[in-house]
Amino acid sequence: MTPLPRRRSFAYLLWLVGGFIGAHRFYLGSYLGGAAQLVLLMYGIAGLSGGRFGLMLLLPWMLFDLWWIQQRMKRLQQQELAGDDDGEDEAPPAARQASRRSAPRDAAKDFDLAALAEANKLQQRFVAAAEAGDWAQAVAIGDQIVAAMRRVFRGPHQNLAMTLCMLGQACYQIDAFDKARASLEESLSIGRKIGMPAEDMDVARKALDLTLVGIEQRKARGATSDEGGALLNLLDDREARYRDALAQGDLPGAEQLCAEAVAASRRLHAGPHKTVVLHLSSHAELCRRLRWNDKAQALADEALAMIGQLGLDDSWRRGPTNTLALLHAAAGRADEAEALYKKTIAMAVSEAGGGSSDGVVRAFNNLAFLYAESGQDVKAELCYARALVHLDKLPPGEGDTELHSDMLNNFASLHMSRRDFVRARELFERSLDIQQRSCRGISAAAANAHNDLGLIAQEEGDLRQALVHFKRTLLLNQICTPDHFRNIDNAQRNIDSVSIALAAVARAARMEPST
Repeated sequence: MTPLPRRRSFAYLLWLVGGFIGAHRFYLGSYLGGAAQLVLLMYGIAGLSGGRFGLMLLLPWMLFDLWWIQQRMKRLQQQELAGDDDGEDEAPPAARQASRRSAPRDAAKDFDLAALAEANKLQQRFVAAAEAGDWAQAVAIGDQIVAAMRRVFRGPHQNLAMTLCMLGQACYQIDAFDKARASLEESLSIGRKIGMPAEDMDVARKALDLTLVGIEQRKARGATSDEGGALLNLLDDREARYRDALAQGDLPGAEQLCAEAVAASRRLHAGPHKTVVLHLSSHAELCRRLRWNDKAQALADEALAMIGQLGLDDSWRRGPTNTLALLHAAAGRADEAEALYKKTIAMAVSEAGGGSSDGVVRAFNNLAFLYAESGQDVKAELCYARALVHLDKLPPGEGDTELHSDMLNNFASLHMSRRDFVRARELFERSLDIQQRSCRGISAAAANAHNDLGLIAQEEGDLRQALVHFKRTLLLNQICTPDHFRNIDNAQRNIDSVSIALAAVARAARMEPST
């Protein structure tokens, strides 16, 4: 074993018990300073003229040495490393410990000096990468340091043990738990063989404990290896990104990221799994919204088949079943769509335990819309009424506000088609109230409600109120759906039509038009 470097604690002990004779300075290699302090002490106690002055000079010098010991230790450590490591204080604990345990040059004469010099340079690069948070680079450098240390020492050694500990901690940072565990266990094994100091053993032992916790957490999520852990991280990233893209209205981007999530989940589980079902269902719905109907149907069918293989309950079937129903409805297959919608209603009610939920509201709304589109107004009104009953049972201000507004707008449109303007206005205003609470009324659902309220006001002859609603519709369409030019053009035509009518009324009454 290489001799241990001087210890700071021992230097301070010498300062305390033998500081006046320069013991701490002799210990730290400052022989002239130690000799000067010894001379001052002897001169002061000899009773010669000026002796008291010498003792008075020695006291502040001793106080100064409290700071000097710390600086001297730093310089000695840098010399032992044969380099200047500026970031040592912020490096990982194992990196600092490995630096403190580097072999003095005299003890390295029997070693591969070239490999030792290479290891010292790599260690500085490792510390820089760790401080920058580039743990992947730190792991790559750590592998090189371990290889160099094995060439230098060719057997159990304290420097090799601390280097392995340093590598294990870096592997932990990138969730490479298997590699971290192997490195840390080897570090502890070497430490026990050579009698490594307790503080160094504690560093490795604590790092191993954290690694074992990480391994258990990874197993709980279904990954049994570092490769599986990497796939889990990839899956989490793609899932978060496609949900963000969906929230921003970027359907093509969301579909691509969701497809990558499906592929990652297949590789991770190598067979049927709940995670695969979840992403298949989401991918099917995204493809439907992009009108890639054949692909959406294939994905939904695969999701349902996998649900059957896994024996999952109806809460898993509801999403892909609803997607298939929407696809059949879009293709004009009303009977198939109706049967599937009724299944989703039964699944949603069962999932809600016979109570109310957004799933129940959505299921009734979809079936009612299908009936309304096929001219079955009585059935549509009954389904919308049941959806409204379940909506009233939900806590105010909670749930899917966009769904709630769309359902109210759809129900109001049905009353509007029957010229029941009083009931239609009540539902549209309730929809606007929901949007006002959730997003200050800035939404596509609010634009639709204002447009239909404007049409109702126009039918009732209240042109000024109609103009107010149409202007609000135009503004909201420009903000929320600027690429929907048809909606914007319709709103502008309504504004122009009402403005012309108001101008005609004003001229007839010989009044200036007022808007």
